[in-house]
Amino acid sequence: MYTKITFLIAIAIAFVLYNFSDKKTPDRVVAITQIAPHPSLDKIRKGIEDEIVSVFGDKVKIEFQSAQGNQALATQIAQNFVGKKVDVIVAITTPSAQAVFCTNSSNIPLVFAGVTDPVAAKLVEGSGKNKEGVTGVSDEPNIEKQIALIQEFLPKESVIGIIYNPGETNSHVHTQRLEEGLKKAGFDVVKTPAYSTGDVLQAAQTTVPNVDALMLTNDNTIISALDAVLQTAKQKGIPIFCSDPESVARGCKAAVAPDQYEMGRKAGEIVVRILKGEKGHHIPVFRAPSTRYSSSNL
Repeated sequence: MYTKITFLIAIAIAFVLYNFSDKKTPDRVVAITQIAPHPSLDKIRKGIEDEIVSVFGDKVKIEFQSAQGNQALATQIAQNFVGKKVDVIVAITTPSAQAVFCTNSSNIPLVFAGVTDPVAAKLVEGSGKNKEGVTGVSDEPNIEKQIALIQEFLPKESVIGIIYNPGETNSHVHTQRLEEGLKKAGFDVVKTPAYSTGDVLQAAQTTVPNVDALMLTNDNTIISALDAVLQTAKQKGIPIFCSDPESVARGCKAAVAPDQYEMGRKAGEIVVRILKGEKGHHIPVFRAPSTRYSSSNL
């Protein structure tokens, strides 16, 4: 009799524990993919996560994977998340967003963040209309304000160096627009390609002796290897302007750029709206506003 009672009690406890654990299981899953680890992208991700948690707490599970700067790995990560049939995929940067878009056979809602030109990246229609299930936050730079910033410090006919990865749509577009604007403003431009983080140091060493300043675009490859650029420029005593506030904190002279964390919060707001039932393509793409950031020693 005693054994039977003990057995029944054990069954009852197991039933309670099972139901308790079941209630703790997150209802939905949000997957975040990021092309590379560096401070700006990490801040965007932190903003996204904080916004989701502030609304849903532990009822939504957040998964994260970084591609470590490898486009092939970005594609594998995207395929993995699509295969899991998560509820929303958030892609930080253009390369990661393109990887998800091209592999998203399940039409999982895609929210991008930190994409310079969604149209050029083919995430948005040429007319500016959202593609089905896709929306997000663009960090499209204010070219006029970026050039005006450089004009504050350098005279016309100064030579501006741009180190960039032509393989990144975001960087290619930004570089092209910057070059056009700088030339119209009376500057000369020297462009140097760097197709991987391993190429950045040599590109910096090649460029720096021939320019009066560097201007870094929204380029994940270059920013991931920023220390190499900073050290080379410092040896020659030339300033670096950029499109990334976290890079100013690391040693660049000044930037005109969006607040990375707030950009992440905005992307998180969009995720929340989708989880509450809205269709992604009904939510307009948001362009993050730019702010001026200057080094503390200016």
